[in-house]
Amino acid sequence: MLNISIIILLLLILISKNIILLNEETLILLCFTTFCWLGFNKLKDSFSKDFFEQTNKIESDFKDSFNLILTSLSSNLQWQNIFQKLSTNFNSLESYFKNLNLRITEQLPLIHSQNVQKIYLKKLLFTQRLEQQTGKIIILLLMKKMEKITILKHFYSTKIRFTNFECNYKIALREYIEII
Repeated sequence: MLNISIIILLLLILISKNIILLNEETLILLCFTTFCWLGFNKLKDSFSKDFFEQTNKIESDFKDSFNLILTSLSSNLQWQNIFQKLSTNFNSLESYFKNLNLRITEQLPLIHSQNVQKIYLKKLLFTQRLEQQTGKIIILLLMKKMEKITILKHFYSTKIRFTNFECNYKIALREYIEII
């Protein structure tokens, strides 16, 4: 209260000495400064509370933003590490693949010759079985023919009584007895 009375007294002295002129502009300035001073004194708690809330909100927004940036950067760093490992894995996979192809191309003629040998061996086994079966068939056919010849010879020598067949029978019998 003391400050206001000092200010008013000082203003009256300045106006009386014509240092401050009271015209429209001066009155507007005086009203404006009074308004600002009264607004500051009466509303300063409300403004400070509002400003404090805004600063808290801005601070929390900055913290949230900072945390989001940190998480984004950490995930980006993790992805970069993963991609770097992935590229090294691809490089090692490439070298393994080259080694595998080299070994396969080295072994390919050997594998081909083994396959040819297997096929040739199968063909040889097939021809051997075919030869054995053909030999058996020929032996069976010869036995059938000999059996028929023997039956016919026996028939001609016993039923028809050709002397020539009887003589052959006796000679064969003597040879058989000598062998025993």
